[in-house]
Amino acid sequence: MSRVTAAFYHFLISAVVFAGLAYLVIFVWYPDFFFAIDGGWEGMRIIIGVDLVLGPLLTLVVFKSGKPGLKMDLALIGIFQTLCLTAGTYVVYSERPTFFIFYDKHFYSSSQDTFEDYGRTPPNLADYPGPTPVMVYTELPDNPIEEADIRQELFQEGIPLWIYEPVYRPLEEHMDIVLSEGAPEEEMRERDEAGKLDQWLTKYQGSYSDFVFIPIHSRYRDVYLGIRVATGEIIDIIEVPPPLGSVEEY
Repeated sequence: MSRVTAAFYHFLISAVVFAGLAYLVIFVWYPDFFFAIDGGWEGMRIIIGVDLVLGPLLTLVVFKSGKPGLKMDLALIGIFQTLCLTAGTYVVYSERPTFFIFYDKHFYSSSQDTFEDYGRTPPNLADYPGPTPVMVYTELPDNPIEEADIRQELFQEGIPLWIYEPVYRPLEEHMDIVLSEGAPEEEMRERDEAGKLDQWLTKYQGSYSDFVFIPIHSRYRDVYLGIRVATGEIIDIIEVPPPLGSVEEY
């Protein structure tokens, strides 16, 4: 067997592994528009580099038919590739979005690492049945004194209110409020310098009044999210730069 053939076989095996990991990244860990805005593609590049490039390339370099110790060399390559792939996959998994949070007319996409970055214990996902990211609404106390106490405490600790888990409520139960707080059409068109809005409306077969558009803030991109008014269905992102959130740091 030639080294090119050996590297090709290694590539085929790696491709099978890659297909399984790609499914997890695209459909489970970074579903729908989260793949585009929250690091899904960046994570895929790590996996591609380790799985489809590094392993087969090392085989191409070291393989020589009849070479003494060849089996050991290939075993070491397999171990090295597995360790690197495990580490890379763990990074992609740990940085996946786990919460999609509505606060003060904006959505914030958050991973478990986001909570830790602010010194908070990440929420237990087992407490939130259903798929991730968990979609939540931040409901502050009706009592203004209680609300002021929460805001003061978080301000002193440098913690944005949208990662304060005690105020999380199911988003679907508050969708009527979300639908009432979309961006005005004039604002959207002023920000839409590239003419994306009309293309988006044509694609999803509606007029501006059929949707509301809410800013999203994530680790990699800030865009708007379109939601259909009649059903409350989240449709897709639109590549229009939104204003800064209530808490600018991320």
